[in-house]
Amino acid sequence: MQIDTFKSIIATFADPGVDIIYDRQRVMFSINGNVIDAAISSRSGDIFVDEGTGFVHASKWIITRLANLPLLANRINEQIPIQENFVAPAADILPSLNASPDERKTKVDNALTEILSTLSDRSPLETTVLYLTSDAGEGKTSLINKAAREQAKKFTSGESDWLLVPIILGGRHFLRFDDITVGALQNKYRFPFLYYNSFLALVRMGVIVPAFDGFEEMFVENSSGEALSAMGILVSALQSTGAVVIAARKAYFEFENLRSQEKLYDTISQFDVGFSKLEINRWSKKQFLEYCISRKISDGETIYNRVAERLGPTHSLLTRPVLVTRLLDIAGKSDSLETFIERIQSSGSDFFSVFVRGIIEREATEKWIDRSGDMGSNLLTVDEHCELLSLIAIGMWESRTEHLKKDHLEMIAEYFCESKRKTALQSQQVVDRIRGHALLISSNDTAAAVQFDHDEFRQFFLGDGLAAAVAPMNKSAVAEAFSILRRGILPEHTQLSFIRAVKRRDGKELSDLDAANFIAQVSALDGQASYTKENCGNLIVRLLSDLDAEGTIFQDIVFGIDCLRDCKLAGVSFKDCHFSQGSYESTMIRGCTFENCTFGQIRFHPSTVFDNNHFENSTVDSIKIESSGVEIWEPNAINIFLASLGTTFDTPIDVDLKVLPPEFDDDLINIEKLLRYFMRSTHISESVIRIKLGDKGQSFIDNSLPELLSRGIVIEIDNRGSGQQRRFKLGKQLQQLNGKLSEAKGSYVEFLKSYESLSGD
Repeated sequence: MQIDTFKSIIATFADPGVDIIYDRQRVMFSINGNVIDAAISSRSGDIFVDEGTGFVHASKWIITRLANLPLLANRINEQIPIQENFVAPAADILPSLNASPDERKTKVDNALTEILSTLSDRSPLETTVLYLTSDAGEGKTSLINKAAREQAKKFTSGESDWLLVPIILGGRHFLRFDDITVGALQNKYRFPFLYYNSFLALVRMGVIVPAFDGFEEMFVENSSGEALSAMGILVSALQSTGAVVIAARKAYFEFENLRSQEKLYDTISQFDVGFSKLEINRWSKKQFLEYCISRKISDGETIYNRVAERLGPTHSLLTRPVLVTRLLDIAGKSDSLETFIERIQSSGSDFFSVFVRGIIEREATEKWIDRSGDMGSNLLTVDEHCELLSLIAIGMWESRTEHLKKDHLEMIAEYFCESKRKTALQSQQVVDRIRGHALLISSNDTAAAVQFDHDEFRQFFLGDGLAAAVAPMNKSAVAEAFSILRRGILPEHTQLSFIRAVKRRDGKELSDLDAANFIAQVSALDGQASYTKENCGNLIVRLLSDLDAEGTIFQDIVFGIDCLRDCKLAGVSFKDCHFSQGSYESTMIRGCTFENCTFGQIRFHPSTVFDNNHFENSTVDSIKIESSGVEIWEPNAINIFLASLGTTFDTPIDVDLKVLPPEFDDDLINIEKLLRYFMRSTHISESVIRIKLGDKGQSFIDNSLPELLSRGIVIEIDNRGSGQQRRFKLGKQLQQLNGKLSEAKGSYVEFLKSYESLSGD
């Protein structure tokens, strides 16, 4: 470590406003009011520090004396709960582009071993961003926590020199990594010794790897892009060093639309950043049986075979850890597993509701027994249990937290009992027992607080509670639904839970169409740019899907990004509505009318059905044909393409212009491919380009690349690795390049012309 680096790191640890005194061969400053007075010397270009016990290397002194990382390692092991029955899932690893230019995924049997080895073997020449991806409930959090404990043990024993620090984002909106990181260190790990800047300095040194867990519902292709922007700022601060783990549904470079990646790439483009991905696989029979053995369940294979025979070996009850845990709880204490499986089988896509009720039935009949009246009577029915848990989930949502403190929880329980006209003794029993409910656990982060056993249960009951709030469809229901919908974008699982709850109530309290019309009334209460509008639009589309809604009109609705994917709409009229950009994969829109509507980019797939619709004074920003990569921006060309699908218009189409969807030049297609490769690594080498473009690679390097270099579209940079090959980065902002690609209308020559006068950009 050189003296400039040493000084910059010391400055991040020193108390704010306090001078750092360097006097010949000594340094003096204060940390948390404690004065540090140490001798410093330089040997062979490295800095050494002596506080009276002999000179030690500056890096080691910073790690042990200033950062106190041995204590942090102990706190990680103390504060992260031990997972007695942890089973390592299998996974697919996709290395960074520079490490594996052919982008071949490798299947590994042990994701725990792989994540630690991948982070240990990271390149010192770039910032490593490792995405940990899977669907919800498939073990990302468990894997991160287990890896953090294992790595802390290695650090303590001297086997390793870095720590993995899990930081729970909790789906927070408007991310500030500094507040969240320092809050996690102090509140979760009881470690108040690091400022955010000193934490970043340790990440740059490679001795801390933060693992941000909680991008589940926010690290998506959304209109604000705030999650991507926040991560871009974090990665930029690392200055081409260190590593970060991001737990998310999918990696940002997997988004179909390049526009959704602009904010992140343009923030980090001047730094060396490599992206890799570890995709957790669902459990197979192997993991199921390993888990049974760890829980000492002797008939695990029998249980597996009984469920697999009725539901299939790929059913979520057998492949998702959070559900396997509960299945074995039920199977181990129930004499009617066959009956339970039959109910799951008959429930179809609504199996999660039946599964949850199966857990609650045991709770209601075996534990929650009323001691104030007749012997053996149930304190609450199963429906009442579900209603109480829904109120708790709504309380968490409206408080924008994932836990409730004791007084808030008891207040909800008391309100529930009063609404159900429970006696004083019954109410007291409910209040006393609610903290020990089978689906609630003590919060690891907040004292005297509870949270749901898993996010999926919380999201399920939030959707169920929203459906119950909507059911009366009166003025008070409007106010209650509005209060819920205005808090934030509802998670996808909550939306599905709401839809299924409405369908269960269909014919009793409300129908799908009644619910859609009611949600439209709630939407009218808020302004255009609001969570309410987008939530209402997303729910309405899901309610209308596969529904006979011929002649129904919806007005002034905002439909969120990708909300039309896999939806089936027929005969519906939309007026003054906005449809955000999105994929129309497996979407069917037939016989619908759009009046004064606006559409963001529509991405057509081979599975898209869009025919016999009518447009009246409606506009589409652009159309992307995924099968060919063609993108259409010119308004008349868009109308011609839609007319080819059977769309009619209120005014004649100017077919005389004959502006047809362009055919992309091969050279322009190669450029678009190149942009996507830069999403995997901000700087790529000549050999990577040659491998990725295959038999067109050498021709591109010989002919197209010099033209791109001369216009500053691509810039050659120093090669930081071995060999003589050249390395390149983008010389223009991704946002600008995307715009020029669209304006080129498929022509490579037009694309180059657009930069002839912009070479100084």
